[in-house]
Amino acid sequence: MDADTRKSLAAWSSVVWSAMLTVFKMIVGLMTGSLGILSEALHSALDLVAAGGTVYAVKVAALPADKDHPYGHGKVENLMALGETLLLLGTAAWVIKEAIERLMSTDPEALTVRFSYWAFAVIIVSILVDVNRARMLRKVAKETRSAALEADAAHFTTDIWSSAAVLCGITGAAVADMAVTGSWFHWVLVRADVFASLIVALIILRICKELGLQSINNLMDKQNNEASEKIRATMAERMPTYPVSRLRVRESGARFYVDMEVQVPHNLHVDTAHEIADAIETMVADTIEGAETMVHMQPATDFPETPEFIIRRLALTHRFGVHGLVLQHTDDGLFVVVVDLELPSDATLESWQVPIEAFRKEVLRNLKADVVALHVEPDLRHIPNYTTPLPDDWEKQVRDAMVRRSAPIPSSINTYTRAHERLCIIRIPKEYSLTVEESHTRLTRLNKKLAEHLPPVARILVTYEE
Repeated sequence: MDADTRKSLAAWSSVVWSAMLTVFKMIVGLMTGSLGILSEALHSALDLVAAGGTVYAVKVAALPADKDHPYGHGKVENLMALGETLLLLGTAAWVIKEAIERLMSTDPEALTVRFSYWAFAVIIVSILVDVNRARMLRKVAKETRSAALEADAAHFTTDIWSSAAVLCGITGAAVADMAVTGSWFHWVLVRADVFASLIVALIILRICKELGLQSINNLMDKQNNEASEKIRATMAERMPTYPVSRLRVRESGARFYVDMEVQVPHNLHVDTAHEIADAIETMVADTIEGAETMVHMQPATDFPETPEFIIRRLALTHRFGVHGLVLQHTDDGLFVVVVDLELPSDATLESWQVPIEAFRKEVLRNLKADVVALHVEPDLRHIPNYTTPLPDDWEKQVRDAMVRRSAPIPSSINTYTRAHERLCIIRIPKEYSLTVEESHTRLTRLNKKLAEHLPPVARILVTYEE
């Protein structure tokens, strides 16, 4: 059963039960003259009107987006919830007016409540029905994000408390004759039904405030801070390289609409930008169910002058590749920088001594560091020459070696050749649960083990599938 069908069934059930309770309470209220029960009957009558409106609102909200309503028709549920709030305000106003008139009246009949077991029966049945309906409506409203059903659930919840207040009121009126006439206790019991009706009115006013503010906020497209924080946290965790510079989240019925601006490199290709935007939209939809996202790519030309960025920029000016940056502030206040320099494996240290020292001094000067330690490593990006021919069963040997090392079954094995340079790329399934450090350690270990167990005819590179 889809969400729209469930919402429709829940709305129709509210209509049926509201109609039954309205008729039942009205008959008993007229029989007993109880203002509490009459106020409850009026409350239920307005609930019946509201439930009918909810059926209509749910039906309209389910309509797909069209030319005149490109964001769908979900706002009609918020409009209906606001309408229900206004109806409840009218109910509360009538109950308060009637209660004041009865309290101010000098006619003893104005406070008379005729005893009837039916009065107790209708209130008890009403409470049982309200408990059941409120639980069901709240569950469906939460699962389908229906503002109209949520308003209905709130109404039935207030009915529970207001019915309980009325039950206390008619009980007090029923036992008033047992108290001493003229005592303060007798005075309270005689007016217990009117006081109960005022409690009903106050409960209605309280729920009107909550429902009214929520409906108005949704109609005014108030920012949903909870959803916004979830999206920002997910972006920071799963896509930290694309910081969010602006984010707007609004609701329309059961759907979220997200507008966001993310910072990306200014020279990003349009196809790549499109792929990144698609990935972000999918991620947001996974984070906030039913969210439609519009992503704006903001070219980032200003980069923070962090120590890491400064070191990499200086390395490029001296034709170095660098990695393994370590920045350390010691207890003595020393700022120590350790950098791995990547140099051609066949080069002599003498031929690179001058640029190495120049680079070290530039780092000292720009970072105002006390110590700059440089570690020289061969540039592994260079592919060596292999004169031995590539075996005919090369791919089989690679797969067998992977099996012997209990490595993951490779998704693909491709060997690329240019003259005597050969590069064998082995792709394995992605392991999203690993950290970057764990992933690097795992791939490095696999590269080393395979190189030891395969003939030296190509450089081995194990990586994750694309």
